[in-house]
Amino acid sequence: MVRSISIVALLALSATAAAQQDGFSYSYIGASYSRTDYDNYNANGDGFGVGVSIEIADQFHLFGAYQGADLDGSINADGWTAGVGFHTPISDAMDVVAEAAYVTTKLSLPGGPSVDDNGFAVGAGVRVAASDAIELDLDLNYVDTDSGNNTSVGAGFLFNISDAFALGVSGDWDNDVTVWSLNGRLYFE
Repeated sequence: MVRSISIVALLALSATAAAQQDGFSYSYIGASYSRTDYDNYNANGDGFGVGVSIEIADQFHLFGAYQGADLDGSINADGWTAGVGFHTPISDAMDVVAEAAYVTTKLSLPGGPSVDDNGFAVGAGVRVAASDAIELDLDLNYVDTDSGNNTSVGAGFLFNISDAFALGVSGDWDNDVTVWSLNGRLYFE
C-alpha cells in the first residue's frame, strides 16, 4: 500500500495545465480533491492536494505538490513530490511532457508506528488542446520507492473557464489502485 500512496502524490503533478493562445501554460497553482480505492487491500479514502508548477525556461519547469488522504481504518497518508519537467510542442495543439521527481510518503497506522517511504518517479505524456476551452492529457508514470516499484496510467481533461482559471477531472490507474480527482488551477505568468 505504501508504494501506491506515492502515486497519489504524483497525481497532483501529472494533471494538465490549460492551453493558452500561445501554447500551454506551465506556471500555475492547483488544488485537488481525490477519491482513492485500493482494490487489493479493500481500503478506500478521500484527500486533498495542492501543487505548484513554474516555467523556468522555454522548455523546462519545476514543480512540487503535497497530497494527503484519510483511508479506512483510521490510516492517514501524506505524500510530497518535487521535480523538474521538460516540455516541447509537436504541433500547435499538442505538447510532449517528460518529468522526473523525488517522492516521499508517510503512512500513519492507528496505534502503531508510522511508515516512511522515499524514492523517485518519472513520467511521460501528451497534452492536447481539443479546443480553446478543453485540454486533454494522457500520461504514463513509473514510481520506484524503498518498498517497491509501480507503473500507472493517467488521463484527464480541464475546462478553461477563463485564461486564468480551469476546472477538470482526472484519473490514475495501476494494478491495484484507482484514483479519481477534481482539479482546479489558477495560472500566472
